[in-house]
Amino acid sequence: MQSRAGNILEAQTARLENYEIVFNKAAGKVVYGVLYKIPESAYRTMDKHEGAPQHYRRIEVTVTDGAGKKMGAQAYIATKVEKGLKPSPHYLQTILEGAGEHQLPAEYVMAIKEAAGTA
Repeated sequence: MQSRAGNILEAQTARLENYEIVFNKAAGKVVYGVLYKIPESAYRTMDKHEGAPQHYRRIEVTVTDGAGKKMGAQAYIATKVEKGLKPSPHYLQTILEGAGEHQLPAEYVMAIKEAAGTA
């Protein structure tokens, strides 16, 4: 993440409700991840790295941190959503390494693998 955003001011795990790891919005589902506090100036670099606005768009979402506190956050979502969309092997490896590094729930890591068709 630091290679994408530069100076990271803070990092903590969080969950995003009503989304799922198939990269689509899904009522009743949850996506876990890491919430990073970055300087406002880093968003331009992040947008470029994520391919915004052509491939992804940045949206405001409400997440819940590990202590149960709800807060606003920025998230990138795909501009084109296709049924059966799967992450590339490299991207899947990056997701799984981050999930392990930040100790995301084991059942969620399994759901990631299942969504990618590797479980």
